[in-house]
Amino acid sequence: MRWRPEAGRLVTLMAVAFGLTVVITRLYLMASGYPKIGGGTYHIAHALFGGLLLVISCLLLMMSSGRTAMIWAALLSGVGLGLFIDEVGKFITSNNNYFFPLAAPIIYFAFLLIVVVARTSAHRRARSPEQALGAVIEDVGQFVGTRISEQRREMLLAELGTIDPEGCDPQQRELLTALTDYLRAVRCETEASVGGRLARFGVWFENRFLPLPVLRVVLIAVLLAHALWSLLRLVLAAVVISGWHSHWRQLDHLLDVTHGHGWKSLVGLSIAAAGELVVGVGCAVAAVAWLRGREEVGVRLGIWSDVVSLTVVNVLASYFSQFLTVFTAIAEALLLWALVRYRVRRAAQTRRRGASGPAESVGEPAAARS
Repeated sequence: MRWRPEAGRLVTLMAVAFGLTVVITRLYLMASGYPKIGGGTYHIAHALFGGLLLVISCLLLMMSSGRTAMIWAALLSGVGLGLFIDEVGKFITSNNNYFFPLAAPIIYFAFLLIVVVARTSAHRRARSPEQALGAVIEDVGQFVGTRISEQRREMLLAELGTIDPEGCDPQQRELLTALTDYLRAVRCETEASVGGRLARFGVWFENRFLPLPVLRVVLIAVLLAHALWSLLRLVLAAVVISGWHSHWRQLDHLLDVTHGHGWKSLVGLSIAAAGELVVGVGCAVAAVAWLRGREEVGVRLGIWSDVVSLTVVNVLASYFSQFLTVFTAIAEALLLWALVRYRVRRAAQTRRRGASGPAESVGEPAAARS
């Protein structure tokens, strides 16, 4: 089985469509009073529309080999899966309870699994020359008769560059050479794609409004705020676990996050509180280490603390408050992306400085001689 070179991007697109569909669907239903389609006799659940979109995405993949079809299939499959799994509460309860608390952790866990698959496929590479050549041939075939983008061509050339000619037989070496020559000679699009223009705008925006020193201060402040938020959630969990009650019925109702589900809910809340403690301490230590000049330790610890919150704490917390967990997860995902992006930009800056260093040292003797 061949692995597509852009499998990671396609699965990531599916994961984003899946997550946005669930959030938008639940917010819309809540705002509109949970309307029903079908009247008194029939009830056409949106899970049926999700299944229809999943079928359409499969038909696109079986009937077309174009890259556009794959993008649409990834989008439609993500939306379809989101619509389908949004009603998982009805499928796991005898009374078709859409609001069953366990539904939110199941949806969140399914989303995490897709994200893990996306990240795994993004870093996977074909292991044999046959698989690598087959994947590139399939990709090149989609652009025969049309112009290929410069970025796409460079990516395919990089894929071919990972193939060791010594591990190929004579026919495969000829094919490798022919593909390389074809990609170098093929006409490329003169105008940048929408994605390319957006990427350039993003780089310009980063350099103009978020240079590394500014981004560093922002990330440290956000890590400290995340630590305080985790402390607040930890205190609220401790209040609920201790069974404390106030004189105000409204406050008691607000703190009744377990909904009277007994000791199992309290055990889950205790595990979430323990994870919240780890996340809060991790974010605080990361910010302090960063302030004291240990930048790599701060960034790495911040990333791992955020990952623990996204993959452990939020899965359990979604049982008690799905909408609060959704917005918390979105904020934490943005923080994780910003931390990773900071590390990438800092590494690129270090490489540029390293590349300019030898040139300066070579020029110094010439200046001294003159």
